[in-house]
Amino acid sequence: MVDFDVLSFDHPAPDRAQKEASLRDLSQQDFIALYQTTRTAARNARQSGDMERLYGLTRGLKTLQRISGERGFSLDARS
Repeated sequence: MVDFDVLSFDHPAPDRAQKEASLRDLSQQDFIALYQTTRTAARNARQSGDMERLYGLTRGLKTLQRISGERGFSLDARS
């Protein structure tokens, strides 16, 4: 199990499969909390102009949205 503060993926991401497996094991509450903290980190990266960090966080957000769909719920800015 991977412990997350925020979700970010480098490109390429050799640890993607392990991270995604851990995401699938999170409770819905923890999953949504991770989405919220990752969105906040992405917003801060955008505001500070840290595009390199923003790209990884954006990949993380897209992954969270995809997996939430697989799990039967959707994420949006108000989640």
